[in-house]
Amino acid sequence: MVSLFKTVDIWVQKTLRFIAMTMFSVLALLLIANISLRLVNDLIQFLTENGMEGMASLIQSVVTINSFYWFDEIIELCFAALVFYGLADLWCSKLHFSVGDWISPRIKNVRIKHVYKLLILIISATFMAILFWYSMKLTLRTNQVTTAFQIKQWILYSCVPVSTSIMLIYSVVDVIVETKNVIKGGTEEA
Repeated sequence: MVSLFKTVDIWVQKTLRFIAMTMFSVLALLLIANISLRLVNDLIQFLTENGMEGMASLIQSVVTINSFYWFDEIIELCFAALVFYGLADLWCSKLHFSVGDWISPRIKNVRIKHVYKLLILIISATFMAILFWYSMKLTLRTNQVTTAFQIKQWILYSCVPVSTSIMLIYSVVDVIVETKNVIKGGTEEA
């Protein structure tokens, strides 16, 4: 049973990391494309102003896209997914910043250290539960669509409840493990 949980844990983290890296790559490609398009438009304007309309129209006929009218929608989707799925990956792999990392080494009593960590984990789990609840309400209430692609807005918002539900599950597991450490009497070093 433990190996099944470890396998699921590995696949959850790999999936979250893949999504975050994909969204980052898409954002980078969009940035490069947008900069390139602006440079081409500036070149066309420069050629037109300097009497080279033929060259400008040739370039304009090859590069037919004048603007990315849909740019904002894809940026919003990718950025939200990058932030929340990336955060969930950091949360699952325990690579996120934590106040407990700064204070807990200064606590000498092992039992108090476990109680302190349990308190921090309960606060974190409570925050994740509240964030999940309100993000789910927002996602389910939204019935708008985006302007260019007519994507349902709830699809853009869905990364928040999905990622917070994953973080909530991991937080609850951490609370259970730390509760066991407190009950054992804190004999194990934290």
